[in-house]
Amino acid sequence: MKRTLPFLTVVLLASQAFAAGVNDYPAGLAASGIAGSRHNMGSMGKVLRTTATTEICVFCHTPHHTNTTNGLKPMWNRGTSAPTSYTAYGATIGGSTVNNTDIGSTSLACLSCHDGVMTFDNIVNAPGKGGVVNGGSDRGWTFAMPIVSEFVPMGTYLHKFDTGAFACNLCHYLDNPAARLSLGMNLSDDHPVSVAYSADRAGLRPTNTTINSIDLTSELASSAASYATGNIAQNRWAVKGFISDTATISDLLRDGRVECSSCHDPHFKNLSWDEVEGTYTMYVEQGVPWTWCSGENCSDGQFLRRVGGNTGSGVCRTCHEK
Repeated sequence: MKRTLPFLTVVLLASQAFAAGVNDYPAGLAASGIAGSRHNMGSMGKVLRTTATTEICVFCHTPHHTNTTNGLKPMWNRGTSAPTSYTAYGATIGGSTVNNTDIGSTSLACLSCHDGVMTFDNIVNAPGKGGVVNGGSDRGWTFAMPIVSEFVPMGTYLHKFDTGAFACNLCHYLDNPAARLSLGMNLSDDHPVSVAYSADRAGLRPTNTTINSIDLTSELASSAASYATGNIAQNRWAVKGFISDTATISDLLRDGRVECSSCHDPHFKNLSWDEVEGTYTMYVEQGVPWTWCSGENCSDGQFLRRVGGNTGSGVCRTCHEK
């Protein structure tokens, strides 16, 4: 039987007033929400946070002393692994090849958190007058998970997430949603990144295709009719910081290549699809409330660019005419 901790009070909160449907994301709306997403790791963050700073942007960006290694931009503030440190996808079934040296700067930026090697506090320009370390350096900050449990006793849940004693996979295994956030250094088992987008293979549509004009409904069974005027029919994507119904597939590419950012916008808290945040749990520990979410309800829409997420495989079928 699962034990209930005496020092932990659990209070279920009602659903918050967040956007939860495609009609809440009209064309022209800013693709925003990073402050209330898991990408806010400052002290006012939601899931994983540090007391070292209240800043949000500093974990990725800085106006001064940016890291330009490997063509990183814009205003990149993190240390990154070298492209050759990764195992790229290699040869694709469509005849393209992605070599280790091909990993582009946009994907390297994402991997600087998601490769499971770089720590969250490996930054170049620390907040305020904290100092500058060219190329980035671990600051030694600790990060708190906003929960204590029988597995993480009180007083031990503050730790520096790294590849040592407190590696993320110490507690989070492959069947845990949090573990999926760490891709590792082997990219050969993931969708190819830094791969040239060639419309003559893999059923890819021409790059000048207007995304909103793509018909994703006609081949669906009648059982999916409820989506026909919603997530699928209104094929809008977050592009250049705004929700767009005029963007083309070329707007999703970087130098003609598919990168992590082709499908994901790290600033867009996308709550328009099936895995929306419906309820929250508040834990009160010694009088201090920790408000957070758990499991798939804390997905932030996986920061997918497509309004409606991957409902009906809309993300995949936008580029692949399958």
